[in-house]
Amino acid sequence: MKEQQNYELAFHLNPNLEETRVTEAKQALEKSITGRNGNVLFSKEPEKIHLSYPIDKNDYAFFGYIQFTIETAEGTLKELNDELKLNGDVLRYLVVKVPSAGQRREAVLKQVKARERVEKRVKEKEQAAATPEQTKEMEKKLEDILENLK
Repeated sequence: MKEQQNYELAFHLNPNLEETRVTEAKQALEKSITGRNGNVLFSKEPEKIHLSYPIDKNDYAFFGYIQFTIETAEGTLKELNDELKLNGDVLRYLVVKVPSAGQRREAVLKQVKARERVEKRVKEKEQAAATPEQTKEMEKKLEDILENLK
């Protein structure tokens, strides 16, 4: 069995769809995922939003997203992408890989360890730096050595 990966599909639907058709379109997207042995973890009902810039001459769109897991088999995501491209209700979409909780924990742990190493180096440099008293003492010893050379 292949490893399950977490993904998120964010999408904009045509703003001219009726409310019932919007729900049907979201369910069709979920069915596309489950039809490829994926599991829908969470989905946000699409809501009409004002777009920052027009998409296909539309200033509004229904925005929603679906979080899901799916096996990382060859072609599975490509098939999903191809289906989304052909879906006339979808104006724009984006599928992104989302790190699992374990992967996020590992990344945070790496950052913490790196920060500890940096702090350790800074502390070592601070300890290696001579204090003003030590500097004066070394200068005095140097003067004594130089005087003895004369």
